This record gives sequence, C-alpha cells and structure tokens, in this order.
Amino acid sequence: MASDLFWIKLPCLTCIILVWTILPSSMTISSDRRAYNIGILQPSLFDLMDVVFEKVENSSGQTLNRIQVLDNVRENYRGYRKVFSATKSLDTVLGPYKKAYAIATEKSKIPFLVTSITPAQQRETPFLIQLFPDATVFADAVLDIVNYYQYTSIAVIYDSIEGAVVLEKLLMQPSKEVTSIKINDSVTSQVKQELKAIRDNRFTNFIIICKNRTIADLVLTEGLRLSMFSRPYTWLLVNMGLEEYDLEKYVDSRVNMTIVAITADPGSPSCILGEDISLKRAVLSDALQVYVNLQRNLNVSMRSAVGNLDLQGCTGHLNFTEFGKRSEFSLRLLELRNYRSGKAGSWTSVEDSFKRRVKPSQSYSISRGMVSGNVFDRPIRITTKIEPPFVQYKNESNYQSGDASVHPFEGLLIDILEQLAKVLDFRYNITLVPDGKFGSLKPPPRGWTGMVRVLKDDKADVALAPFQITPGRSAVVDFTKPFMTKGTTVMVRRPEFKVGHFQFLRPLSKYVWIAIFVAFVIVSLVLFGVSRVNTDRQAKYTHNLRASFWYIWGTLLRGSLCGAPKAISSRTISSTWWFFSLIIISIYTANLAAFLTITISSIGINSAADLAQQDILQYGTVDGSQIEYFFNHTKMDHFQKMKAMMSVQPGWMVRTVKIGFERVMQGGYAFIWDSPTIRHLVASDCSLMEIGTPFDLKGYGLAVRKNAPYLEKISLAILKLIDEGVVYRLEGKWWRRQYCPDPRQKAKTESLDFENVAGMFIILAAGIILALVVCAVEYIVGKLRAKVNPSKKREPPANNTHNRNSDLNEANTPDMLGDIQVYSNHITYAQENHDAYKRYSEYESRL
Repeated sequence: MASDLFWIKLPCLTCIILVWTILPSSMTISSDRRAYNIGILQPSLFDLMDVVFEKVENSSGQTLNRIQVLDNVRENYRGYRKVFSATKSLDTVLGPYKKAYAIATEKSKIPFLVTSITPAQQRETPFLIQLFPDATVFADAVLDIVNYYQYTSIAVIYDSIEGAVVLEKLLMQPSKEVTSIKINDSVTSQVKQELKAIRDNRFTNFIIICKNRTIADLVLTEGLRLSMFSRPYTWLLVNMGLEEYDLEKYVDSRVNMTIVAITADPGSPSCILGEDISLKRAVLSDALQVYVNLQRNLNVSMRSAVGNLDLQGCTGHLNFTEFGKRSEFSLRLLELRNYRSGKAGSWTSVEDSFKRRVKPSQSYSISRGMVSGNVFDRPIRITTKIEPPFVQYKNESNYQSGDASVHPFEGLLIDILEQLAKVLDFRYNITLVPDGKFGSLKPPPRGWTGMVRVLKDDKADVALAPFQITPGRSAVVDFTKPFMTKGTTVMVRRPEFKVGHFQFLRPLSKYVWIAIFVAFVIVSLVLFGVSRVNTDRQAKYTHNLRASFWYIWGTLLRGSLCGAPKAISSRTISSTWWFFSLIIISIYTANLAAFLTITISSIGINSAADLAQQDILQYGTVDGSQIEYFFNHTKMDHFQKMKAMMSVQPGWMVRTVKIGFERVMQGGYAFIWDSPTIRHLVASDCSLMEIGTPFDLKGYGLAVRKNAPYLEKISLAILKLIDEGVVYRLEGKWWRRQYCPDPRQKAKTESLDFENVAGMFIILAAGIILALVVCAVEYIVGKLRAKVNPSKKREPPANNTHNRNSDLNEANTPDMLGDIQVYSNHITYAQENHDAYKRYSEYESRL
C-alpha cells in the first residue's frame, strides 16, 4: 500500500521540481524589462509627451514613465536639497537648462537631456547632453544666410544675450553695414519710432532675434503698418527656442520673410513622428531616442557612451562629443510663402562653404542624402485621369486595367513624362484614378477625393495631371515647379451662318445709316438756304425745298439730273456732298459681296463677365473642381452673381469635362473650364468658339506625395525641359491653331442665289407699288379739284408773245391745279418763244 502511494506521489513531486526550476528563470527574463523614470521639467512639455512616448516605446520596446518634477527652483541650499531629493528616484531628467539640475544629475550620475540653449559658462560634463545648438551656431547660420542672399544693410532687433552674440558676429564683417535695436520693457512703446528711423536710414534687411514672442509679434505688426513688408525689405526671424511663432496673419501680406529654427524634418527615415511632428515633439523624440541608446551601452563609461552615439533623428544627425556637446547641427529655413505647406530648406554646419551649407529649397533629409542614392530604385507609381490633350487614349481605344506593360495613353503630359524618364532614368506604371477627379476637400467623413486622396493614402507616388497649385492642396501634397501657365475661359457653340433678305444693309451699321440720312437732310436744307440768296435762286432744282431734296437725293444715288449750281456757295455744298457720297458708296461696295453671302449671328457675349448679365445661355463648370472653388471664394460682383445662379440651378453644373463638352454641342450652354483644354477642343471643332480672354491665371504642376525625396529632382528636370524649349515644342504638337474655312472668302468666287438679293427686289417692288399709289392719289385729288373749281380751267395759250406774262403770273398763283400744271405751262411758254423766234428769223431773212 505504501509503495503504491509512493508511485502515485512521484509524478507530482517531479512536476513541482520542474516548475520550481523553470519559474525563476522566467521571472528573471521579465524583470529585465523595467520601467525607466524620466523627469520632465517644463509643464508644457509634459502635456505633449503622449504621442512622443507612445512612438518611442513602440520603436524601442522600452517602458518609459513620465514624472513631472519641480521647475521653478531657487538656487540656494533648500532648492538644491529639493532637486537632489527629486533626482534620487529618476533615471534621467529632460527639459530646459537649469543649473540646479545640472549639478544634481552630475552628482547622481544620471543624464540631463537639455532642450534649450546652454549658457557658455556651464562646465562641460558627459552627463549634460545638449540637444539644442548654442547661440554661436545660430550666429554662424545667420551669417551664412546673409552672405548667401548678399545682404549689405542689416538691422538687428534683439532682446537677449543670444541676440547680442549674433549681432557681434555680423559687426565683425567689414563689408556689412549693421545697426541694432535692443528691445526691453522700457522701449517697447518706441518700436514704431525706431523702425521709422531705420527705414529713413535706408536699411532694408531686418533680423529679429527675440525670445519673447510678444515682442517679436509687436515688431512685425509695426513693420506691416509702416509698409515695410513690400520690396525691397526682407525679414529674417530667428527662433532660438521650442516655441513656434504664429505667423498665419502675415502669410497673405506677401512679405519676403524666412524663419530660422532647429530642424524638424518628417522626411528623415529615422524620424518616428511622421505627420505628428512639431518643433517641440521633434526635440523630445530625439532626446528620448538618445536616452534609449545610452541604456544599451551601460557596460562602458558615460563619457564613452555619449561619444559613441551616432544616429539620425527628427532634428538631424545626433552625434556628440565626450562631454555631451552636439557635434553637428542643422537648422530649418522656412519661407513665409510656404508657411501653410510646410515646405522648407535647410542649413547644416558640416559643409566647407556657405553656398553649400545654405539649401533654401532642400530639406535636411534630401540635402544630406539620407534617402537612398537612387530615389528611383523602384518603378514610380503614377495615377492620372483622362484630360485631353494632356492625357487621352490612343486612337480612342479603351483602357484595360492590368495592362501595365504598354500603357494606352498619349498627350502632352505623357510626352513630358517620357522626357523626364530619360533625364532622371526611372521606370513608371500608370493607372487611372477610380473616381476620375483631380481632388477636392469634401465634408467629413469623405475628406479628400480624386488623385489627391490616392497620393495621401500612399497608393501612388505622382499624380500626372494638370493640377492647379492651390494652398488647400499644398497642405496635403507637394507640387513640382509649374510646367504651364493657364487661365479660365468660356466655350460656347459657334452661332450658325445664315442669310437674310436685307443683307445689303449689313455693310453699314444702323447708326451709319441714320447718320447718312441726317446728313442728307442737313445738306438739302443748307443747299436750299444758300440758293435762295445767291445767283442760283432762279435755278429750277432750287425753285422750292422739294426740288433741293430731290437734287441731293439724286446725286447720292448717282441719278442723271439736268442742271448744276452756278453760285460758289452752292457749288461748295454740292462738291462736298459729292465727295461724301463717293467715299460712302466706295466703302459700301467694297464690303457688299461678303455681306450678301453670309452673316454671323451674334450672341451678345464678349467675356465671361457678360454671362451674368444675360438669360439666353445656361452656364456652369465641373462640380467640385478648383474653378468652382474660385467662384465660391471670389469677391468680384459679376462672378458672385454667376455663382449664385449656378447654385440656384443645380442642373447647370456637370460632373465631368466630357459632359460639359456634350452640353455645349447641344447648344444653349456655356462651359467654364481651363483655357488649355478649351483651346484644344475649339481647335479640333469648327462649331465651337472661345469667348473673351482667360481670367484667374494660375500654374499647372504635377502633384507628388508629401515630403517625397524625388520632388526636387522632378522639379529641376521640368525646369531643364522648359529652358531647352522641349515643353514649348510639345505644346505646339498638341495645340494646333484652329483652321476653319472663312465664309467671306467663298463670297469672292461663289455666285449669288436669289435669296441673297431678294431684299433688293423687295425694295424695287415696294417702290413701284408706292409710285402707283401716289399717282392714283394725285389723279383723284386733281379730278376732285377740277370739279370743285371748274371756272379755273383755261384753254391752252395762243401762239403769241402776249401770253408770256400771263402764263408766268398764273404759274405763281396759289389757285393753280397743281405743280404738274405749272410745269406744263412752262413747257408751253418755252415752245411759244421758240416759234416766235423762228418766225422772226424768217422775216429778217426776207428783208
């Protein structure tokens, strides 16, 4: 029984021994990963540590505890005792320089990671690790920038000892004219007067070095009020701390300003912050990375461990001397025009000349070659959309997704892409964007659409499309240098050519016809007036006012008239009218052939602004496009009115350019779009026309991922193609001039149809009918007068001289039957005189 019990207990004892053997080793392994207590000095830093600690812990596998320690410590015995007591439970201290903590950490043999400028008089020690550059580094950077941009007259505005270090560096340059203003609480109210004095002395380059952000903002505000933000003034704002300046309100002033601060480069491969980067977070992240690497080298002395540090961080290259002083520094150069996009240049301390140290257009990671030597070591992923003539199908073929070996596209951008591939030696794959959009920001949860969304989601490297470079898009993607300048214009269907019956009136406008009629009346009156007082008063064509009108009208129409004026004044009027008639008829005849053949129906619109004043055509653009964004934010009255109409009439907007083109072809619609695209469509279709000149001029660029390492290379290659004339030659290939036959040219060779001259026959028929009507009226009126006054009817005059005076007197009496009878009497009188003269001649011959 006892033996059976033994064999039953034996396996249990064996299990207990095994567990006892294994358990201590497993406990030992877990105890190796202990938590490190990190004391945070500055409360504002403590609030930013969530994201930074999480990313550092994930990347290093260490556990880091944040402990907030005393910040405001008096430098006396009690203060030092408090600091010594606080550091006993800490593994490191992180924050701005404090003398008490520098002493305490050295005595406690723990590192003090300093995130601010360390005073020059501080004794060097391997436990004081200076992550921040000192004032002399900033002074060297400012001097390099001054030399790079060739500043000669410089005004330094500062409020601390660090600013004085920079000023001293500049004063040592004999070729520079330097003045300075030290601002403190007592002279704050005199900033305006000081700036005026500097301006009056013709200083144009200003350097601001102020720890107090309020003072710096005061100086900038006064400079703006004094109109010192325009050319030729330049501003250099030096930030020697972690507090970033809020310069949003100065962005739209177009001031030439550059901000100098410690590097915070999210493009660095070793920066773990990504898009969450800021100046404070970049420094804190590098400080924690330095501490984590120090903990991996505890088997050597602190001096050796610090001297052996060599890693890349968000603020640049992290390497130190044996006494904790950073060996290499880099600063960020941010131009104010790129303030919203964040695109910045760099300055590094390791190059041998200032021209190589200052890189205004290259970030630190690009300038230092931290990306791979060949940034095109893999095929570039390109997304695009169909936008003729930039990108279009070859021979209108359909695109088959997955066929990446030979793409089915052609166009200007495809040609430019092929040229870039030759220059930069890269391969590429092209795919179409799913939604066919450029990209616009929609309300949550949609966010960005189109190619911008594809780039933002890292599904493509380059967006090959004619992108308008705007601040909104620049915030999420980067753009290359513009390869073309474009505007916005309007496309409509060309009015049809049509012929009218009264085309012969078209060579002269209605105002000219009115002016000719007025001139006819005035000249007739003047001729009648001067003829009544000169020697022409007995001439029959000026016998009365009606005769004068008839004479002038006859000479205008080249009628055959008997008689001519004899008086000088009458001849002057007549000859002037003949010359006027000659010129008018010559001009009319010269243009008559073309106007008899065709006429262009005018739509009464000469520019995009005219669309707001008419109700004949509907108009619109692509929904969600950058042109719609322009209409939404413009301050011009006519464009605001157009936007209101497009908003009220949602059917006026279209989803794609193709739909807009189809609506124009149907008629009654004006499509508002980019001028290069419209000019391409107009050049290939004679039924379309472009209205007015382009407005809202902007640049076309290619879009790439934010902080892409190949952005600068592509931009420089585009500029090279522009300088060599390659882009201009390719534009000529895809934008040909519109060649449409001119109907006026046909008028010189084609015969006229009856409809072309029908108006003249209508005028002739109307004249005949009017003459018959007038003749009938005169005949009836004459008959009626004869019945009313039968006693006035006389026999024809006898053939003697006695009747001459009576006929002349009767011709002037108001009771005559009319002007026709008067004219008949004059003829009879002339005949009598002729007969009397003939008889007298026969009688004289007989004698």
